[in-house]
Amino acid sequence: GILREGNEVNQMMKVVGEEGTSLDDFIIYLKGEYLDSAYLQQDAYHEIDGASDAKRQRYMFRHMSQILETDMVFDDKDAARVFFQRLSQTTKDWNRTELDSAEFRELETHMAKMIDEVRRNA
Repeated sequence: GILREGNEVNQMMKVVGEEGTSLDDFIIYLKGEYLDSAYLQQDAYHEIDGASDAKRQRYMFRHMSQILETDMVFDDKDAARVFFQRLSQTTKDWNRTELDSAEFRELETHMAKMIDEVRRNA
């Protein structure tokens, strides 16, 4: 759903421009881009990321789903864009680490802290 919604916002932005897009819609767009770049696209030349087993894929998908379902708040579109760029790079680094290694857990904890910083408090 997030890929479809993100694509719809992208199509809308092609007509009205980024300036004519609400921050909430822009966040949906960024979440779709994040899912595509950090989960769907794998590094075929990397030993770990190029061929993920089913256990890792399930684990990563659950984690990504939690991120995408998080209600996030940003001051403006630039802050949202910078956040998702950082999150995408961190997730790509995470994708290249051995499952359950110390580095894997460290990056996972770092991403959780990043999400907590932008989580909308209910």
